[in-house]
Amino acid sequence: MKQVVFKKNQKINKKMIFISKENLSHNYRQINKFSGNSTVISVIKGDGYGHGLLECCRILKTNKCKDFYVARLEDAVKLRENFKSINIYLLSGVISKNDLREIKNYRVIPIINNIDQLSLLKTSQNLKHVLHVDTGMNRLGFHTGELEKYSNLINKRNIIFIMSHLSSADDLNKNESNKQLKKLIEINKKFNLPLSIANSSGIFLGKKFHLNYVRPGKSLYGINPFYKKNFNLRQVMSIYTPILQIQNVNKGSSIGYSQTYKLKKNLKVATIDFGYSDGFLRSGSNKGFVFIDKISCKILGRVSMDLITIDVSKVPDDKLYIGKPVEIIGSNQRYDKIAYETGTNEHEILISLGRNFRKVYI
Repeated sequence: MKQVVFKKNQKINKKMIFISKENLSHNYRQINKFSGNSTVISVIKGDGYGHGLLECCRILKTNKCKDFYVARLEDAVKLRENFKSINIYLLSGVISKNDLREIKNYRVIPIINNIDQLSLLKTSQNLKHVLHVDTGMNRLGFHTGELEKYSNLINKRNIIFIMSHLSSADDLNKNESNKQLKKLIEINKKFNLPLSIANSSGIFLGKKFHLNYVRPGKSLYGINPFYKKNFNLRQVMSIYTPILQIQNVNKGSSIGYSQTYKLKKNLKVATIDFGYSDGFLRSGSNKGFVFIDKISCKILGRVSMDLITIDVSKVPDDKLYIGKPVEIIGSNQRYDKIAYETGTNEHEILISLGRNFRKVYI
């Protein structure tokens, strides 16, 4: 597992984000192994969950992944312009005739979610696609009774597989997931086509959810599907930012906007070059942590647009200096931990923190 290592007394002058090619490759291999004979469709929507769309595709392709899943047509086009031989699945499907032209021109496989999208396919008789059935998510997809109603528009020969999406796969209680799986299998009795229902969490619910295709997203990037469960997945992203200022602040003083933190004793405080404009959620104010050389440093006061103030009283003086790298995410700060501290999920953390950075792939 490749770690980011800074030299002794090394300074950085800007925020730095590192993406481990080795860890992403490892995660893909682990998922592939766990998924048995099912085809793995790597989900790289949301700019590869903040890790970089094109580079993630390139890394996964070197690991023999041929199938990729994105949410928006512009991402599908970008992928096709850079990779000629991969299969690209498009969640949003076909919205207009212009979309249909681009989908055909760029050899994209649309996921057909409703009758309006299915009707658009009439003008393109041989377009391969995926049929999306809603078995309980109530977000996208045909309702279970609609497929029979519109059977005259469905050409089985052009359907690669039928998919659905689990609403409660993160719940170790499998009751709802089992209901959805049963519905999908029942629907498929009329079609006898390959099936897909498992996202990252669904993959780790067990073999019966694997079916013909699995669609891992967050697990590719090192998020364990179940909190405090370990599936030997490795965190792919690390973020560091410099200290801008160090000062001693006296007992009774306050820190940050609206004086939300008042010192009960004298503290040594550092201000770092990071804030909510960089994707660090304001909800982490007064309760989140960052790390300096494995030492946890609590966030003091409100997270500002570009700055965060931290308690560095436990950090030895010889490790404190302007430009010192501070770990936002890394070997000491896991995605799930920072998500818990800020009251969100790991997806939002990754996508928020991974934007607007120049990424270094190591």
